[in-house]
This record gives sequence, structure tokens and C-alpha cells, in this order.
Amino acid sequence: MIRNIIYAILLGVGMAACLSQREENVEDEVGESSVGPMTETTQNTINPDPASFVIQENRVGELEIGAPIDSLLNQIPAGYTITDTTLMQEGNQSTAYLLKPQNQDKGILIEQNCTANCNIWRINVMHPEFKTTRGIGIGSKYSEVQQQHPISTVTLADGGFVAVSNTAGMSFVLDTSELPQNRIASYTPETVPANTLVKRILIY
Repeated sequence: MIRNIIYAILLGVGMAACLSQREENVEDEVGESSVGPMTETTQNTINPDPASFVIQENRVGELEIGAPIDSLLNQIPAGYTITDTTLMQEGNQSTAYLLKPQNQDKGILIEQNCTANCNIWRINVMHPEFKTTRGIGIGSKYSEVQQQHPISTVTLADGGFVAVSNTAGMSFVLDTSELPQNRIASYTPETVPANTLVKRILIY
């Protein structure tokens, strides 16, 4: 009993030390104001398999658009942690969940829509090891995306500069740090520089 109490205290101290850093990571990746994680739940195992989170239309692994949030919270994948966080969306606060492999900074941000019940609304993939069925992921070049998932349109949206693939049912958020900022709004699917990198993938 005493050993369990000591372990719980040490775990709480460790979590408190890392949560503020996790908040900064989420804000940097999503490009939205984050009010910080509230609680974290962990499922323990060794070497979680990123291949279990294949990115497809309407889903990432077992995470499916429209699925109840409760099913996510009650079935955390082994080797992963899930953290509550609050996002600002169009001036309103919204609870989201950061699911990631233990001891890693990046993962999947799961946003919800709540009416009578809360369901998965959008899945924001930030982990570089999670790939589409055709091998596209964070760090892939725009030219590689075009070859595997033809781009229908590019546009500035709330998530950033996105390349939308209607056939794949997903959007690729592009890194604009190397692009001339005064030209971004004028790009078309044919004129986006080939070496522009993917920094996030959105499924909704």
C-alpha cells in the first residue's frame, strides 16, 4: 500500500513537470490557442505500433469520424497516453484530446462535436510515423502527395495552408515557412513548390 502511494506521488510530480511543455507542442502544431491539458490517462505496454494508426478516409486506425468520444476514452490503445486540452475555435473554447505514444511529444489531436452526445469531429495527425495507405505522412513532399493522393484544391483555412484531396478524403496542411508569404493565397495545386513539406494531416 505504502509503495503504491509513493508511486502515485512520483507519477503526479512527473506529469506536472511535462504538461506545460506538451501544451506548447500542441499550440505550435495546431496553430490555435491552447489553454493547456487538464488530465492525462495512460495505458501501459512496450513499443506501441504506429502501423495500427494507418490514415484513411474518415478514420485513423480504429479512430473513426462520428464515433463516440466515450469509446476513445474507455479504450486507450496500449502504450499510449491521452490528455485533455482546450482549444480556441473561432473565439469559443472546445475540449480536444491529444493521443500519443508514451514518452513522445507528437501524436494525434482528436477534436469533438457535442450536441446530445460528444463525437469525434476531426482528427489532426501530427506524428511522423503515422502514414496513409500509400505511405504519405508528416515530412512528405508535396510532389509525393500529388503522386499518391491527387490534390483537388489548395486554400488558406483555419488550420493553415491546406492541400485538399477529395479522392483520399483528407487534407494535408503544408509548411509555408519556406514559401513567399505574399504568394501563398495565389497558389494552385499545379504551382505549389514540389519540395513543400506536409506538417499535419486532417481527417474530418
